[in-house]
Amino acid sequence: MQEFQLRVVPLKNNDFALELYQCAYKKAGQKKRPAAQRVGKLKGNQLVQARQAVYACLKANQYDPKTLSYKRQAPYILNEESGVNLALLFQALQPLSKPDRIANIAAGIQEMSNEESHYWFAKVSNGHKRSALKAIRVLLGDN
Repeated sequence: MQEFQLRVVPLKNNDFALELYQCAYKKAGQKKRPAAQRVGKLKGNQLVQARQAVYACLKANQYDPKTLSYKRQAPYILNEESGVNLALLFQALQPLSKPDRIANIAAGIQEMSNEESHYWFAKVSNGHKRSALKAIRVLLGDN
């Protein structure tokens, strides 16, 4: 199982951003695991619009959503399914500003099956990032 970490990045005025990291596998013969790679970041309006998806992800990983605050220092450890869904969500929402599109895409990604979200995540991760994210935005943006 692939592991993901959701980290809280404090900003000014008691605000925060969320960064999602994909943890690398430890290869045979390595003493320690390579550093985690940042997959996406959400802040501001996009984070406010996607908060229900973030809360659902935290609940699915046995975390209380009330613990999400700018003061948190420990990362949330997420399972593969939750991490893949959040990775898609973070990357698809990052450049958007229209609240309706953000809400539609967030809802669409939450409703994806495990296989469907893994399919899209593989497309985004393996060299087809721009076209895959554009396709997700077109498919889910105007429901």
